[in-house]
Amino acid sequence: MATHPHQEKNVRDHLVVKTVRNIRKHGGREEDADKGMYRPDIRLDLERSILLTESYKATEGEPMVLRRAKALDHILSNMTLYIQNWEKIVGNNVATPQGLFFGIDMNWRSVRRIVDQDEAKTLLDDEGRKTLDELIEYWKGKSMSDIQQKMFTGPVLECWQIPKGGAGTWSHWSELGVPDYEKAFELGFSGLIKQCRARLVEIDQTVPLDYVDQKEFLQAVIISLEAVIKFARRFAALAWEKAAQTDDPADRARLEAVAKVCDRAPERPPETLHEALQSFFFIHVVRYIEFSTLGIGVRFDKVFGPYYKKDLEAGRIAREEALELLQLLWLKFHELGLIYSPTLSAIYGGVAALQAICIGGVDETGKDVTNEMTYLVLDCAEKMRSPEPTIALRYHDGTPRELISRAVDVIRTGVGYPAFFNDKAILPLLERWEVPLHDARDYSISGCVYLELPGKNISHRAYGGFILPAALLYALSQGRDAAGNLVGAPTPDPMGFAGIEDLMDAYEEQVRYMFQRLCTIENTCQTLYERHLPRPFYSALLEGCIEKGMETKKWGYPSPVANICIVLGPVNVSDAMAAIQKNVFEEKTVAMEDLLAALASNWEGYEHVRRLMINAPKFGNDDDYADRLAVEVQHRSAAAMEKAKNRFGVSCRGDGSGISATYAAGAFLPATPDGRMAGEPLSDATLSPVFGMDKKGPTAVLKSASKISTKETFNHLLNQKFLPQALSGDMKEVFIDYIRSWGDLGVSQIQFNVVDPQTLLNAQENPEEHADLLVRVAGYSAYFVDLSKGLQDSIIARTEQNF
Repeated sequence: MATHPHQEKNVRDHLVVKTVRNIRKHGGREEDADKGMYRPDIRLDLERSILLTESYKATEGEPMVLRRAKALDHILSNMTLYIQNWEKIVGNNVATPQGLFFGIDMNWRSVRRIVDQDEAKTLLDDEGRKTLDELIEYWKGKSMSDIQQKMFTGPVLECWQIPKGGAGTWSHWSELGVPDYEKAFELGFSGLIKQCRARLVEIDQTVPLDYVDQKEFLQAVIISLEAVIKFARRFAALAWEKAAQTDDPADRARLEAVAKVCDRAPERPPETLHEALQSFFFIHVVRYIEFSTLGIGVRFDKVFGPYYKKDLEAGRIAREEALELLQLLWLKFHELGLIYSPTLSAIYGGVAALQAICIGGVDETGKDVTNEMTYLVLDCAEKMRSPEPTIALRYHDGTPRELISRAVDVIRTGVGYPAFFNDKAILPLLERWEVPLHDARDYSISGCVYLELPGKNISHRAYGGFILPAALLYALSQGRDAAGNLVGAPTPDPMGFAGIEDLMDAYEEQVRYMFQRLCTIENTCQTLYERHLPRPFYSALLEGCIEKGMETKKWGYPSPVANICIVLGPVNVSDAMAAIQKNVFEEKTVAMEDLLAALASNWEGYEHVRRLMINAPKFGNDDDYADRLAVEVQHRSAAAMEKAKNRFGVSCRGDGSGISATYAAGAFLPATPDGRMAGEPLSDATLSPVFGMDKKGPTAVLKSASKISTKETFNHLLNQKFLPQALSGDMKEVFIDYIRSWGDLGVSQIQFNVVDPQTLLNAQENPEEHADLLVRVAGYSAYFVDLSKGLQDSIIARTEQNF
């Protein structure tokens, strides 16, 4: 596998950056809008929208699942293909490497608005805006957003809009989930098609009650799978054509290799690492074409390690050649950016497609999966230094110290990953959520801290955010907003509270009431998704869909794993509870009336009250006074949320994947009783202390975090910030032992920003000199210069730990 002369020594030079800049705070207020939402060379791609519209017009009146399959076939058969002069892994979801995916079938309104605004005007030229307007004429009333808004009437469903939802915010977010890559590789798409045909024969003989639905679905799956095979063959033909045109022997060899791989993948089971990676990427990119999608979630070393080992043993590949394939795959991941609305940019600041891969952990039998591919992934990450894919490293008692050491080397470079996920905490949580041990041991992370069960029928998304400090404020106002409107539950007057338990009860009721409403909204919308946006291609790659003859939305994996809402600000709530208990109820240094007045005035004229609230015990210092309340807040919040059920009767739940929403939510949230002022960010993760409030060192933070039971709550996120020297020289072994202590304490997750604060300050002043500086935001890494100054400041403000 020779390197082609056109391919520069630094593969990373070919990265296309499609990360979105958070140029607006939540609520639409501009922030650093002069930067532009995207880099200047990025353009909105309309080709999928054009082809999708053509197909929809041609299939009016047909069953929707068949329309979606035929639309995918039409897109894959007619979209522009490209093979760049360094590529060995191919596949694209937009017409050019600089294109942004746009799901017009999901929502066209926000996109139409932003392409006329200064921060996004370069995304389309005048001709492009004209084409978009012509497409919109067809999609008016047909996009999911239009259908949902027309359908959602009445006092409950109207609460999808901010601020009617109170503590809950809902949106049409992109979907997550992990295909069964191992099954797809074992059978090849030809084998999956054979399964579908066998099921069609079976139902012809048994004629089940849902015969028509099953038949239409299975036919749609066959159309979809055959469309992807044709898509791959189009790439093979293009590669053969280009090979015939070049006079360069090395270039010809590269293109012929691509052609041969695409002639097989994904139709037939892969035999080599190259074929396996290409099959994987075709699946991945077509998922992004079929439906607006985020994440990856493949257990990379578990899935691809055996192919690499087989190639090495057969003498087909050298380590450097395999590393090059991974680097080229990383380039392809970076082509999968999508368009965000300005408001969502506040939540996804610095994100392209929130893609994460998983390494380490155990297999279904409990055996450690670490192999040579595990280390190859870390080598690739170190060389590429790219925001995506971020890496989730599953940790357990049998994780080799050598692997932790190599991971620390990568973290020390400042890329912000791998993040560590603790099997000791997560497997008991999955057990409580009724996941069989065999399935639980195979869990993965698709993006941020989103838990996944690869191959299981989990077609889900974060259906919104739940701002716990807002629930606390409603508990202090009898469920009413500043204008006196009843938004939450009508809880008692706080002037009558006799102790912290009265406030805790009112808070829990607000959480239960508003979270139930949020889940009702999502359940109703999921019925619309099932009816209007079925996913036959993705369904084909999930366990049970072909066997049942049922599309993914028509049934669900029977566990709360699938039903997630982003939880924001629990530490702000617990710190507030500690401050209220100490100052209002115990020492009586602050009257409840004065506290409420201080909050209403954003502490103006009540600086002495704010000082008392700030000086109360805080989470993150191994202080049982604060930590006991943190445990109660976290556990009772999680229990209140789990009372809500999804369409199939399974509990909904919280999730620690806060991305940059902690910053966005804080921007419009009034002052809170922990001493936070209106507009300031919330604590940056569900286990992270409030900025500057952890004063006893990193081990004290771990001890506080360990008191909150992952099993009784959900999957959490913990940010820590260290100087590079804390991971270097003799201190490296101390840092490795710190990670071991984190594992022993049973904290579910931890991730690290490793950067000199002066470097961050210099980057603010001279961004052009720090264009490639990465930081860990919250569950993902981002280019520091792509973040607004406010978000940059919040990262700088994180406590700098040392041993």
